[in-house]
Amino acid sequence: MSHIKLQAVVGVALSLLAETFGCSSDGGSKSPTVAPVSAAPSATASPGGSDAGAAPRYSVEAATDLPSPAAGAGFQIETPDYNASDPNAQLMIVQPNQEIFLCYHVTLPNTAELDVGAFQSYMSPGSSHHFIVFQQSNSGPFAGTPQPNGTIQSCGFAGGTWVYATSTPGAVVTSTMPEGVGLPFPAATQLVLNMHFINTGTTALYPKVKLNILPAASVKYKAGVMVSFNTSINVPGATASGPGMQTVSGTCTAPAGSKFFSMSTHTHKHATAAEVNFVSAGSAQPIVHTGADTSYPAPQQPGTGTDWEHPGVALWNGPDFLTVQQGDSFTYSCSYSNTATTPVTVGETAASNEMCMAIGYYYPAGTTSCR
Repeated sequence: MSHIKLQAVVGVALSLLAETFGCSSDGGSKSPTVAPVSAAPSATASPGGSDAGAAPRYSVEAATDLPSPAAGAGFQIETPDYNASDPNAQLMIVQPNQEIFLCYHVTLPNTAELDVGAFQSYMSPGSSHHFIVFQQSNSGPFAGTPQPNGTIQSCGFAGGTWVYATSTPGAVVTSTMPEGVGLPFPAATQLVLNMHFINTGTTALYPKVKLNILPAASVKYKAGVMVSFNTSINVPGATASGPGMQTVSGTCTAPAGSKFFSMSTHTHKHATAAEVNFVSAGSAQPIVHTGADTSYPAPQQPGTGTDWEHPGVALWNGPDFLTVQQGDSFTYSCSYSNTATTPVTVGETAASNEMCMAIGYYYPAGTTSCR
């Protein structure tokens, strides 16, 4: 039985990215059946012009499924159906009152570098909370361990570079980078789908996750990512006087000339607010706000940022997008309220841990720093 549908890629595109951690092992290593494919060719830079073209796009459309790309138009990764006799597929079940985190390792069949320009995703409703896609890396501060193709594990974080995320079940979510910008995937890239499921009902549920990967066309620039990960989170427990409170913050920098086209945040349920500001010429400009408010920053997309499950997404148009000058920086902060009696610390579990991440997408790729 085919657990993954992957088809040869050529064509036009959509995307998102970032960086994080490592998985714990708990499952089998049976590889999925992969449909025969030809290698996806690397996109070729188009002549003329120094700026990327059409603006990035982000959309959410209610749906009951995500069709595979047409033959020759993309890859689709699909989680396997539950199968009690399969060491991997037997994990694709969420029992009543259960919360689980799974990592699904998939090795792409590209034999040359592939510039990705777009992602489309779908999560079945009922138990799906969110999933994050990581590009596996076995080196660097957030290294993970590659696994046999098709492996599903119980996990918290996933190692490597965060390339896409969604927290909207029952819908097709599409995220597009600017025309002419691509996220490079080396040959035989291994992706990890870090999936979070919660079942608050009384019967078992069988989640399904699908991801379409579409290539960028006429690539002029490689995309990069700027990501914060604040490790100072330690929200005290509640007392008789009220909930425990904490705000953490930090600063990120990117090379002068970087053109940011998207920015977002990532926290868990204890967060009451997450903010990102762009600091230029000594003046701080709000660009993303996640949390209840009466108004949101101008670049933020309507309907985003209402709470931690629906983080703010800011987009900028070309040709300048949000251009970083020498001396500019980004500041970020996350505020938390803890009504439990035990402290909340940094970690992967939405129920009892927290994160504070600012995630920015830009070109041309360079070296960024966050503290």
